[in-house]
Amino acid sequence: MSLEKMRIKIARIITRMDLGGAQQAVLCLARHLNQNLFEQILITGEGGQLSAELSSIPFVKRYIVPSLSRHVGLGSLLDDLKTIIRIRTILRLEIPQIVHTHTPKAGILGRWAAWLARTPRIIHTFHGFGFSQFHPFWAKRLYVWIERLTGLITTRFIVVSERNRLKGQQYRIFAGAACDLIRSGVDFSTFRNVSGDKSQKKIELDLAPSDRIVGIVAGFKPPKGLHHFVTVAKRISEQRTDIKFLMVGDGELRVQLEEQVHQLQLDSVVKMVGWRRDVPELLEIFDVFLLTSLWEGLPRVLVEAMIVGVPIVATDVDGIAEVIRNGKNGYLVPPGDTAGMAQKLIELLENETLRRQMGATAKSLVQEFSAEKMVEDYTRLYLGLMGDVADLSSFPSQEVPGGKP
Repeated sequence: MSLEKMRIKIARIITRMDLGGAQQAVLCLARHLNQNLFEQILITGEGGQLSAELSSIPFVKRYIVPSLSRHVGLGSLLDDLKTIIRIRTILRLEIPQIVHTHTPKAGILGRWAAWLARTPRIIHTFHGFGFSQFHPFWAKRLYVWIERLTGLITTRFIVVSERNRLKGQQYRIFAGAACDLIRSGVDFSTFRNVSGDKSQKKIELDLAPSDRIVGIVAGFKPPKGLHHFVTVAKRISEQRTDIKFLMVGDGELRVQLEEQVHQLQLDSVVKMVGWRRDVPELLEIFDVFLLTSLWEGLPRVLVEAMIVGVPIVATDVDGIAEVIRNGKNGYLVPPGDTAGMAQKLIELLENETLRRQMGATAKSLVQEFSAEKMVEDYTRLYLGLMGDVADLSSFPSQEVPGGKP
C-alpha cells in the first residue's frame, strides 16, 4: 500500500489564527504531526497574527472561510449558515477520516458541517469554555444547550485541564462520549537560553533599568479580566513608584483599558505594547507575572513564564490551579480580589530570595506541558480512533521541539 493511502487525513477547523493558546497548539500540530502518518488540512477564518506562519507550512493545505468568525449573535446567523455550507463543501471534497475542531464558535459550526458531510469521526478540543458565571443567565443557558446538542454528534472530546473536564461533566456537555485530557504543549526551546540585555530591553520600552516589572501577555478580551490588572497597578502605584506594569497584547477592549489607565492617572505606570514577536525576551524582564483571568482553559502563557523562571500571581479559576502550586511557584488569589493580588505582588517584589526560589521551582514543573508530549498524545488519540494500535517506533520519526526540560 502506498504512503499516500496509508496516511490518515485530518481536517482541523478553527476561527482566526490570533496569538491565542488554541491557535498556537494548532500551529504546533500542523508543523509537527508525523507526515508519515497523517495528512492535514486546515480550515480557518480570515486573518490573525499567526496566519502567515500557518500559510508558510508547505505540507499542510489551508482553506480560508471569511465568514468563520468569533462574532456571536442574531446578526451572525446568516453568516453562520453560509459557514456551515462552505465547510461541508470542503469536507465533501477532501473526505477526511477525522474532523477536529478548536475554539467555541468553530467547534459548533465545524462539527455540524462535518456531520452533514458524513465525516465518520468528529472530535473537539475545549481550550476553555465559551461561558462562565460572569455571563447573563440566558446566554449561559443557551450556550450550554447548544453544546449539549452538538455533543450528540461528537465522537470524542478533549480538554486541556481537569477542571474543564469536571465542568463539562457537570453541565452534561459530553453526552456520554469519551473525554481525554491533553495539555496544550509549549516549545521549551523558544523560551530557554534567551540571549539579550535586560537593561537594554527595558530602555527600548522606555523603562528605567532599575524598574521592577509586573507583566502580562494576553488578548484584551473579557475572559482575561484586564480591568483588574489596571486596578492592581493603581493600588501598588500608591505604595511604590519603582514598579511598572507591562501589558503585552491587544484586542477588542484596548480602548476601554486605555481610558481606565488615563482616568486613574497611570499613563507613566502602565504600558501597553501590543502584540510582540519577542515575548521570550519580554518575559525575561518580568519580575512577576500577574494573570487576572475570570475564566480560562489552561493558559499556555503561564507555562511560558515558568520556563523562563518567573514567579506568578494568578486567579484561582478553571485550570490555572493545575499549573500554579500555591506558595510553591506562585500564588493563587480569588478572581476580582485586587487587594489580595496587590498584597502577593508586593510580597514577591520585596523579597528577591523568594522570587528566585519560586522561579526555580517553576522551571522544575513544566515537563507535563511540552510540545513533544502534546504531539505524542494527539498521535495516539488519532490512531486509536482509527483502530490502529501500531507501535509508533515503527514509523520514521519527526522532530518535535521542546521535548526535554
